[in-house]
Amino acid sequence: MRDYYQILGITENTSEQDIKRAYRKLAFKYHPDTNPGNEREAEAKFKEINEAYCVLGDKVKRQEYNSNRRGQFAGSGYQGFQYSQQDIFRGMFSGQATFDELQRMFAQAGLRFDQDFVNRVFFGGRGSTFYSFTGSGSAYQRAYQQPYSYTGVSAYKPSLLSKITVKLGRYLLKSLFGIQYKEPLTKQSFDQHLELVISQTEALSGGEKQITYKRGKQKTSLMVKIPPGIKTGTKIRLRNMGIVKDRKSGDLYLHVRVKG
Repeated sequence: MRDYYQILGITENTSEQDIKRAYRKLAFKYHPDTNPGNEREAEAKFKEINEAYCVLGDKVKRQEYNSNRRGQFAGSGYQGFQYSQQDIFRGMFSGQATFDELQRMFAQAGLRFDQDFVNRVFFGGRGSTFYSFTGSGSAYQRAYQQPYSYTGVSAYKPSLLSKITVKLGRYLLKSLFGIQYKEPLTKQSFDQHLELVISQTEALSGGEKQITYKRGKQKTSLMVKIPPGIKTGTKIRLRNMGIVKDRKSGDLYLHVRVKG
């Protein structure tokens, strides 16, 4: 079992705030963007640091980890911590609020932490089934073989202080590491909007509905789960399933209409 306390350079008595400070310092230091020419090694270290924080930054997992750790020292063979690395990352990033918080933290330093980056670093870029609530009316979607994704819409609006902090972070990156931050291309022009027509029976009882649509020059099929009681006007958002252009992809919006 890995020593997560050693990875973060802290002790078992370290407070939650100090755990977060230690994570922030190391995560910025070993982020691939701050290690040009040494990205692969930095990425491995960055992943290890995040794994440690995913456990020690979670009260339940930290308690289970501590019990298992003490059991090993005492030779009792306690086996209360049974999480794989993928379980740890999925647990950490399954919540939209957690992802948004980390994304803001890295963005303030001018560092990447978007969906594509997270999927590549923590999940190897492999597709996986995901379930999440999204859009107006709390529509529930299910998509197959898509990257691990966050479909909620963040309501975060940066304050003046946040904007100043972002600029300062970018200046420090450029002066200390020679990294020039570039604004990401907007995805809005790559979004697709389709109407999803369902019967009253489907709207009442719910169920799964397969959709096929043209995405560029290719046809794409997705399975969307319709929650019971869905109404006309509900909008379902599927991240990164819109138009693909210049290695960027927009979102797909399904506008529900119940046939009268």
